[in-house]
Amino acid sequence: MNKLFVFLTIVILVTAAGCGAAATPASQAFRGDRGLAPLAGAPAPAQPEAPAMDYGKSADSAGQTANVSQPQSANAAGAERMIVYSGNLALIVKNTTATVDQITQIVKDAGGFVVSSNTYQDQGHARATMTIRVPGEDLAQLKATMSKIEALAVQVESRKLDGQDVTDQYADTQAQIENLTAQRDSYRKLLDRATKMEDILNIQTRLDQVQGQINSLTGQQLKLRESVKFSTINISITPDALAQPIVIGNWRPEGTARDAFRALLNALQFIGSALIWTGICILPVALLIGVPIFLALRYALSRRKKATPTKPQS
Repeated sequence: MNKLFVFLTIVILVTAAGCGAAATPASQAFRGDRGLAPLAGAPAPAQPEAPAMDYGKSADSAGQTANVSQPQSANAAGAERMIVYSGNLALIVKNTTATVDQITQIVKDAGGFVVSSNTYQDQGHARATMTIRVPGEDLAQLKATMSKIEALAVQVESRKLDGQDVTDQYADTQAQIENLTAQRDSYRKLLDRATKMEDILNIQTRLDQVQGQINSLTGQQLKLRESVKFSTINISITPDALAQPIVIGNWRPEGTARDAFRALLNALQFIGSALIWTGICILPVALLIGVPIFLALRYALSRRKKATPTKPQS
């Protein structure tokens, strides 16, 4: 009988201690963690829902164990991998302009788009560079699209395809968004119960900061999903006429033509410089000096003619 009495007494004490701990106002705990003064006259708000950060299992109120949800990053290994693919192609083609048009059509047919396209002249021949975005979630489809583009070339100088796994980065970002969302909801509940203007302003400031972080992380997730959905391929296109040098024995005509062209440019540069010097420096100085000398000589000659006596005619 005494043992039963002692057992019941222990049970009652343990129950009373647990109820006393649960009776602590949630608002005071929340404000103690964040350095805010208690809300005067406001009803005690509900305990903020803390993000699930415990691993494994935790005991519930009935003494039974319940599984706690794992963070998103812990389950990333079992989820479908998110790979961001990017590539580079260097092609030698017969006709640069026609190849650019054909690549543009291939990209459109694949469901992608052209980010940039630049065609320029090099030694009288057209070169081009392109940046395209094509669907990249399916690696086989991406390789098929690149193969179609490579088939347009006379020769593929280089090809490169890289992949970056962003699964863990995406999962960590999602976990941060969920944690911040829980904090935002807690701030909103406290804001509804706040009565002091000082408390309202403090809570609203914290709420705006958390919402800004959520918006920033959401934008990062959108960029990651877009990068996974569309792969970026950079393409350089060189005409076959420039890629294949003309060699006759030890003589390279393109080298001789390049040297002759440089000599022509040097000659034109010399002539242009001489004309500039003449027009700006030599001609004004010649006019300043030459005109007075010319006028003086002309005057002297006229005086000499007048001084010379004329011979009488017979």
